[in-house]
Amino acid sequence: SMKNSLILIKIKSKNNSTFNTSLSNIWHSWYAFSAGKNKTLELETFRYNLENHLSSLQRDIENGCYKPGPYRKFIVCDNKRREIQVACIRDRVVHRLLYDYLVKIYDKTFIYDVWSCRKNKGLLGAIERAGEFLRKNPQSYVWRTDIKKFFDNIDRETLMAILERKIKDPKVLDLLSEVVGVSRPKAAFSLSLSLSLSLSLSIGHDPKVSR
Repeated sequence: SMKNSLILIKIKSKNNSTFNTSLSNIWHSWYAFSAGKNKTLELETFRYNLENHLSSLQRDIENGCYKPGPYRKFIVCDNKRREIQVACIRDRVVHRLLYDYLVKIYDKTFIYDVWSCRKNKGLLGAIERAGEFLRKNPQSYVWRTDIKKFFDNIDRETLMAILERKIKDPKVLDLLSEVVGVSRPKAAFSLSLSLSLSLSLSIGHDPKVSR
């Protein structure tokens, strides 16, 4: 009946927001990604032909033929020597598009102390929160660790299975599968540098979501 149809529509809209792949929303993702970024040759080269780049990207997403590009690799030496892999500008716009979609669905499901890639959260807030706990519990300890090859060893199929529990839109799932690299187990996996995948990582490790 019409009444039952309306109820189903309301349930669907409550559990899964619409994935907006319009050109205007691709532009929105570009502005959200590029805001505050330092000028680099790669960024300015992309910006020089921006309209064509974004139009082409939108067509690829709409037609289901988007494929991630190559990653740029470089070495940093802070506390230790590390190889960093960075997605190209085009892919990072896609990451932002996915992040804006995922955060609407998952943010409200997280426990309070998930601090990565959330509004009014972040590294400084996490440090202040840890300090608050230590002041209230002076006999407590902070365990600081770094897991070797953490991102390289994430089970991509498991991550996708967790995402599929809430995400039902096939277009979103196909795009996430490409970004996560389910079909490319040896491909680069720069979770630490991608907003969408950092959020996905929080999804996979939040006890309220992943169990």
